Amino acid sequence: MKNILIQSDRPVAVLDIEASALGTGSYPLEVGVALVRAPTKIIEVGASLIQPTEAWLRSGLWSDASAAVHGIPLELAERDGREVEQVCDWLNTLLGSRTIVASDAPRYDQDWLDTLFKAAGREQQFTLFNIEIMTADFSSDQHRQLACLLSRAPVPHRAGPDALRLASRLMEAHLGYPPRSAPLESPRDI
Repeated sequence: MKNILIQSDRPVAVLDIEASALGTGSYPLEVGVALVRAPTKIIEVGASLIQPTEAWLRSGLWSDASAAVHGIPLELAERDGREVEQVCDWLNTLLGSRTIVASDAPRYDQDWLDTLFKAAGREQQFTLFNIEIMTADFSSDQHRQLACLLSRAPVPHRAGPDALRLASRLMEAHLGYPPRSAPLESPRDI
């Protein structure tokens, strides 16, 4: 099987979400994507704050402990977040059905994507996989290298930098050198 990270016919992406809390009733506050269109290309990274809907604010779960970890106060998401429809359209346009999208916490991230897309009245056009799909054919040395690289890289706990951290360390473990990164088009540009 050809390594998914170097398949040139399909782009791969790492997705990360920061949320209001962990658990039932929580909602997404920020989504980040690190997109690899080809192994020798730059990793493109982007993120968007998500403006909470009235329904989320009324009946959703908020955790001060989660806010302390990711550093996104509710007021910031309300003021600077993009509307749920705009974020969903950005994700669907960016990722579509051909991109292989993975997360290191797919159970949580898919729940938050479901919450986001339901609120927007949109259908998610991409499938979210466990990050293990990208390391399935790694050698034991590559797995050890990845673990070492991740242990040395602090977790920023913001969606875009978290996605970039994981994507760049995956690529470095695979290629043997760190890839470069650049910003993606923002949701405002779509």
